[in-house]
Amino acid sequence: MSTRDDASLADLAQLLVAAAELPAAGLDDFTELASPSSDEDPPPMTAATPELTAVLNRAFGDKAAREARTSFMNADSSIVVDEGVSERVPGAAAAWMADMRRVYTECASWTMSIGDEEITIQVVDPADDPGEPLKVEQRFGDEALMRTMLAGAPGQQARITTLLVRHGDRALELTFRSLAGDPDGPEAAALATGMSKFLDLAPAKFLGLTAR
Repeated sequence: MSTRDDASLADLAQLLVAAAELPAAGLDDFTELASPSSDEDPPPMTAATPELTAVLNRAFGDKAAREARTSFMNADSSIVVDEGVSERVPGAAAAWMADMRRVYTECASWTMSIGDEEITIQVVDPADDPGEPLKVEQRFGDEALMRTMLAGAPGQQARITTLLVRHGDRALELTFRSLAGDPDGPEAAALATGMSKFLDLAPAKFLGLTAR
């Protein structure tokens, strides 16, 4: 890797949430994990039509020119937050966001193949999502997209909420992972609180709205 690439990656890393910022943001229940790898290809996915299947795999398989990542987990390991900041060649970030928007608009569900197992992914209708994603989208960047997905069989589903924010040729991915439990239970309340605080912290830093 060239010195220029090293400098670019360091610049991207400066846009990520740092562990030292968590206590002041009311997130002292979270600790930083080892940075997740972005090199692995996603498993094959199948949508309702061949055309949507192609869009789905292209969107989730998109590779940025440069990317920096970090990850956090709360004390009881019930919530994992993954954050990535990426930079693409001119125009590619907007094209990727268009693909992701099409996936969430046209694919109410799809399957993901992992070995011999097929996992069903369902997109939660924004109108039914207590996180009010359509309101969150209006707060950030040149464009933003936020959706919640449920993965797995009923009763054993994982809840995955992702916010994508594009600013020029750079993009932020902020993903919250937890079990889909009782919507009125303490776990749901803890998730809502943690999400709210990360949604205040991470996009603002990415967009340069807070001191770094």
